[in-house]
Amino acid sequence: MNPLLITIDPGLRACGVAVFRDGSLVWAAAVRGPREGRGPRLWRSLGTNVEAVLPGCEEGPGPSALWHVVIETMKVYVNGPGDPDDLLELAGIGGAISAAVPAWWTLEGVLARDWSGQVPSAIRRERTRAWVEQNGWLDRVDLNTTARFQQDVWSAIGIGRWKLTGSR
Repeated sequence: MNPLLITIDPGLRACGVAVFRDGSLVWAAAVRGPREGRGPRLWRSLGTNVEAVLPGCEEGPGPSALWHVVIETMKVYVNGPGDPDDLLELAGIGGAISAAVPAWWTLEGVLARDWSGQVPSAIRRERTRAWVEQNGWLDRVDLNTTARFQQDVWSAIGIGRWKLTGSR
């Protein structure tokens, strides 16, 4: 009985995914989706692609406490930066991933402000990388992707770090 924690940072073209077992990072990478398009087809494609890399999906029903998924959820700030339409797309992707996860897994959403606080992203990534290196897990992080998608990978790991340690 080894508890799994899966943390996901949804993106329009790739999602950062990190898998932790018993509090240790097992694997983290960017799971790519279609290079273009928006809407339900994109959402379903990314949901299916993420579900395909999740361990334990084939194991069948079991105690829900053993499998837990945390997905970053979106919040629109009236005068915030960025395009609100993109946030709606990310919410659709998060919903598709949630629907693709086996029903016996527990799901949790977390706002970026809750897991990252006011820590600038570059500093947060450095802290997360230092935590990964300290624990000897760097070889478990697949950074063979674009710099942009690497940010999603570090965010997924950062969500896991926050969930496991309370640190940002």
